[in-house]
Amino acid sequence: MHRPVKVLAVALTPILALFFSACTSGSNPVASQSDYKSLILGKWINTQVNGGDFETDMGFFMELRPDSVQLYSTGITIDNNNKSWIENDNYKFYLDGDLIVLKGWDTFGKRFDMKFKILQLDAFTLRYSISEFLIDSVSYPDQTIYTCQRVTAGLSPQFVGVWYGKSTNPGNPDTAFHYWEYFPDGRYNYYFKNAQGHWIRKSDNEGRYFLYGSYLATNYTNDLISGGTGKAYECWNISISGNKMKWTGLRANGKVTSYEMTKVEAPPIP
Repeated sequence: MHRPVKVLAVALTPILALFFSACTSGSNPVASQSDYKSLILGKWINTQVNGGDFETDMGFFMELRPDSVQLYSTGITIDNNNKSWIENDNYKFYLDGDLIVLKGWDTFGKRFDMKFKILQLDAFTLRYSISEFLIDSVSYPDQTIYTCQRVTAGLSPQFVGVWYGKSTNPGNPDTAFHYWEYFPDGRYNYYFKNAQGHWIRKSDNEGRYFLYGSYLATNYTNDLISGGTGKAYECWNISISGNKMKWTGLRANGKVTSYEMTKVEAPPIP
């Protein structure tokens, strides 16, 4: 519920506009305000902005807990060479009629004061506009309408393990097969073949992943394909069927990227 809070960790950026988003479900009855207190609790994933799609890397996740704490997760730009997916639970919230009132501090110690007007809230969908958005007491108006979908199930049990696959979209410079090894504690290893045809575990990967339902965010360092240095992250919408997994991501200029992989017993090297 903070697409604007994406600014959460970076000062103000266009991320502001995406602070909130998700998919609406017109067939679900809209709850009365008396139900808001119970319905607002839970896990929500950003799926739409102004009723439309957006770049997958610009998504966010939030969890509104019974103790009035909000966990907010999103990607942030640290500087010109570094960006990262972060989780932050330095926020408190309460309901005031049809307003969600949030207060807290972002990763860089900036004070956020926010009020979100609920436009739709039911068992599956949260849609809202921003009535007030202050960073260190400075107002940043945002006319965007955001929608979020409730996260009710996870893919972690199927996801953890070793996967072997490659990009499936034409024009991707990454044409080789790779291995990804995901651990239950959120770490992952990445394996590639060097110029001599030997499998290598990327030693400077520093991989961490975050899985919210079917939304996957991954942190890593020193991009192998582009040659970029520093911290980076990327996000995907994933699906798993048996031992097959697919990733898709909407990137800049409407480009869709995708990967397909198969679950295997072990990585290519110890």
